[in-house]
Amino acid sequence: MNKYVPVIGLEIHVQLKTRSKVFCTCSTKFGAPPNTQTCPVCLGLPGVLPVLNRKAFRYAIKTALALNCQITNSVRFDRKNYYYPDLPKNYQISQYALPVGIRGYLEIENEGEIKRVRIRRVHLEEDAGKLVHSEDGRFSFVDYNRAGTPLLEIVTEPDINSPQEAYVFLQE
Repeated sequence: MNKYVPVIGLEIHVQLKTRSKVFCTCSTKFGAPPNTQTCPVCLGLPGVLPVLNRKAFRYAIKTALALNCQITNSVRFDRKNYYYPDLPKNYQISQYALPVGIRGYLEIENEGEIKRVRIRRVHLEEDAGKLVHSEDGRFSFVDYNRAGTPLLEIVTEPDINSPQEAYVFLQE
């Protein structure tokens, strides 16, 4: 018998199906030519202000409720600063300090047993762009169409004890 028990927590990113990005009105339609679905807001140009996509926020609240989370009285968006070539602003707008939902749970059934997996937080954030590499590997190109696409992040507590339990959780 193995004396070690896996301890697994998940950080799940869900791309929300909205027509526009989370902080601007640019389209989220997949497959457009590179860099044709951008604007000063999603590129982070000086002098522009983000406006929250209501539908994305409603999806976040509905998800938090479905996961038995407490809906917070107020939310806040923060700038997570880091450099990636496909992050045009050098920061990502995310709910860190005050997420939309906290302290929830999801009950799963695995091999006939019910287990409660605690949800630490549910919050909104924006996606980065994407890098496209040439076939020979000599060049990399940046496509910012995806930058600003709404993501819902679901973070569990480390309550999962096997890959099978993680799979069952994700299937729910």
